[in-house]
Amino acid sequence: MYTSPLTNSKNTNLLYKQKSIPLFQNMYYATKEEALNAKTIDVDLVQCLDTGFVFSGGFDINKLEYDKNYQNEQANSPFFQEHLSIVIDLLNKEGLLNGKILEIGCGKGFFMDLIAENGFEIIGIDPTYEGDSDKIIKEYYSEKFAYLNADLIVLRHTLEHIPKPLDFLQMIAKSNNYKGHIYIEIPTFDWIVKHNSIEDIFYEHCNYFTTESISQLFEECNVVPLFNEQYIGIVANLSQVKKEIKPVQNIEVHNFNFLDKLNEYKNSLDKINNIAIWGAGAKGSTFLNLLDKNSNKIKCVFDIHPKKQNMYIGGTGHQILKPPPFEIDNIIVMNDNYIQEIRESLPKKINLITL
Repeated sequence: MYTSPLTNSKNTNLLYKQKSIPLFQNMYYATKEEALNAKTIDVDLVQCLDTGFVFSGGFDINKLEYDKNYQNEQANSPFFQEHLSIVIDLLNKEGLLNGKILEIGCGKGFFMDLIAENGFEIIGIDPTYEGDSDKIIKEYYSEKFAYLNADLIVLRHTLEHIPKPLDFLQMIAKSNNYKGHIYIEIPTFDWIVKHNSIEDIFYEHCNYFTTESISQLFEECNVVPLFNEQYIGIVANLSQVKKEIKPVQNIEVHNFNFLDKLNEYKNSLDKINNIAIWGAGAKGSTFLNLLDKNSNKIKCVFDIHPKKQNMYIGGTGHQILKPPPFEIDNIIVMNDNYIQEIRESLPKKINLITL
């Protein structure tokens, strides 16, 4: 029986086990041999029956060490750049960009650059940062950075990687003297359940928040859908972070048919040939490890991120290529948000398939 990271309650239920997927979905390897030897692991998807919160049971953050080979930046896509502009507009309309801004988990710094280009003051913290900007600290955030004292703290696609999310938010709030605002952006489990998206369950994410469960971390907050409802954005005052989470009534016990979805994917693959997939991110890595472990069916992976190209997917050894270097009849698009820009970049004779 697993313990909820929000309440420390053992009133939990195992929902699903994702078997033998890479420890890292966004780590890429220089040789096929290295990729095939990448560590794999099971994921136990567990629900807290006191709060409804879904988490990765038995998650051990010490197994993960993020370094320069970790690449999860999506900003090479025009569609994703538009999403980031929408987020900046949202924060600007809320009047949150006029003071000192701190981005925790800023990655390669692309969102920071957009903020700075709009004339706002921002600094970042992330151990995987590769550049030489004096505005980014290459460390994990901790209480020792209390001196930064920001008016707005940005937490984009970071909280889902934190094993004790409430403790982490409490630490941020305390370090910032319970002043200022926080903007959190995370994938939403509501979308995963609605679309039976088995490829969105992987080890790097130890938390799977819904609008309801993320709201339980604050006395009051505003939650907005983003990225065609795949993400949610949360705006709150840091003084509103709760001290503890209490049981709630009538939680939604999640039911989904991930195994049925897996069989549906297998049947679809059996009916087509000469296939590649588009997208070497977490969805693509998980999809390949679930459905083409021995690289028998899918020829390669296309991705527009130059630092992923000519690298290999962990667990399966599929090569990542700049699209499209050779004839392919069918391309499975891992995220249909990008379908229009992909279609415009390819010959019309190539068949695009969405999940």
